[in-house]
Amino acid sequence: MKTNIIPFPIIETSTHTLIPKVSAFLSNLAHGLMFRLYINPDMSLVSVLGNGSEHSNHEALIIWLTSQYCTDAIEAMHDPLEQIATDLHKYLIDQLTEMEDLSC
Repeated sequence: MKTNIIPFPIIETSTHTLIPKVSAFLSNLAHGLMFRLYINPDMSLVSVLGNGSEHSNHEALIIWLTSQYCTDAIEAMHDPLEQIATDLHKYLIDQLTEMEDLSC
């Protein structure tokens, strides 16, 4: 019996932070925040919201959500999208102000 074996090169594993599997609830909340605050799906906020190794603003936003809130606290909120959108907006303004202060 003849078998064809295709050798694949060994790929070094990267040191990127992998996003842990998150619930659909958190993923949907992140998408809702992106829509509510007009956040593009690119990588423009990865260094501000995430660890810097995420591949999209959505992934970075999930990292930010999990670092700022526990799932139980989010689920206990009456209107989590509104409250977290306000908190995220304030956080982004604070980060922008801090960056401007450092550049002066």
